[in-house]
Amino acid sequence: MVLLPNAVPMRWVSGPLEIARRGKTDGFTPQHKQTLERFHDPASLDILKDSPIDCLALSWAAGLPEDAAQQKSAAPLVAAARQRNLAVVGWVEGAADHAAAIASARAAGLAAVAIQDFKGQTDFPVIPWGERDKMPWDAPGPLLAASGNVWPGVTMPGFGDSAGPTSVPWLDSNGWFAQMALARTQKRLWLMFDPPAKGRVVTAANYQTAVCDSEIAGGRWVISLDDTLRAGLIDGNAPARETLQQIGAAIAFFDKHAGWRTFHSRGVLGVVSDFTGADYDVSGEILNLAARRNLQFRVIWKSQALAQPFTGLKALIYADKTPPEAPLRRQMMDFAQQGGLLITGPKWGSEGSPADPGFDTQFAVRTFGKGRLAVAKDELTDAYQVVVDAQVLVSHANDLVKVYNSSSSGCTLVMGSPDGKRTLVQVLAFAAGRGSSARTVWVREKYRAASLWSIGASAPLPIEPAPADEYFGVECRIPAAVPGHFALEFEV
Repeated sequence: MVLLPNAVPMRWVSGPLEIARRGKTDGFTPQHKQTLERFHDPASLDILKDSPIDCLALSWAAGLPEDAAQQKSAAPLVAAARQRNLAVVGWVEGAADHAAAIASARAAGLAAVAIQDFKGQTDFPVIPWGERDKMPWDAPGPLLAASGNVWPGVTMPGFGDSAGPTSVPWLDSNGWFAQMALARTQKRLWLMFDPPAKGRVVTAANYQTAVCDSEIAGGRWVISLDDTLRAGLIDGNAPARETLQQIGAAIAFFDKHAGWRTFHSRGVLGVVSDFTGADYDVSGEILNLAARRNLQFRVIWKSQALAQPFTGLKALIYADKTPPEAPLRRQMMDFAQQGGLLITGPKWGSEGSPADPGFDTQFAVRTFGKGRLAVAKDELTDAYQVVVDAQVLVSHANDLVKVYNSSSSGCTLVMGSPDGKRTLVQVLAFAAGRGSSARTVWVREKYRAASLWSIGASAPLPIEPAPADEYFGVECRIPAAVPGHFALEFEV
């Protein structure tokens, strides 16, 4: 049986429980019902042949009358999965009886259960899961799962949801949350989100983007398929099989580079918070919007901040309404006094001398020692404006990486290896598909060589960095044929 922390899970939607749940939704058809029934048949596992998917997240209990029928009828499917060395995790949610779900899972031979808001104790493997703002961070075990995530991609005004204050386009991403989770715990994080239910065609490239958005930040998507793809797979449709192969290729790419998961963020902006309650609403959204604007950040949990030096950071944001304890306050003030920028709420204090920031901002900027304090004039409630002002205050002169000629908006992540000998730059274009033109990646540090890694390539492409047109750094030219996600690995 596979080790679950390294598993490749797929949400296995099938059986009486899912038919009962889905039957209450608009647009549920007899064809949908038939697909759910066919996925409950052991023969459906044939679609996973030659796939890296080795774990089924099977609907198990939801506090509905159909729970018992689901578990009884799943017995042949579970037995067939075990014969194929596929782990089966029982998915438990809603008002389900946790103790009863665990007992039935044990009797059925499941590898584990994933339980929403689990707080009990048991010797059976349990994967706790919850909404992003209510995560059971301190629960035992090597795995956590998070719900409440978004389908990664670009939202255009006039097509579904409205565009946000960043205008065109608005990016939906879960990478910032995965970074936040990785900074809080070394547990493996499963991210749960589904494709758009209707009104949008989901392509193989869209699915690869969903994989990449989680993986580049150290998370793992619990693969979830749309109705059309699920029906196509069970019917043996060739395009559907090709899409699943593309999903598998993206997963296999990141598993091949599992060592990247040990790399740490090399961001220039540190965001300090306890990331709970109202503070999560503001500080979490600051991370979200910073990622969208490619402002390289480092997540610093308040409870761990005293043990983490601020080395390499140019600025800190402290947006929590509750002031920090005295030792942490001193640490942040020392950071500013030695040349850093500290961005805080209005209750911070009046230290420093007024300074002209050079633009209209919500912050009162003051010189303080060799650095600056930027103290908000009012409560920090607009995370977007906080990030916009922070980016100007930090200045593009401190950027670590820039991507030119990109055919679409996306996110860029700069990370360093634990031994400090390698730098990894990952670029993800959210408008799925292959680049229509060559792109150029500028990096601040000077490197003599780099390896370009991309999904589906049999070997890395050697890249020779060229001196940049700017006063420092180097540029790497990325061929047009390279897909929407690629990674540049530099030897320091």
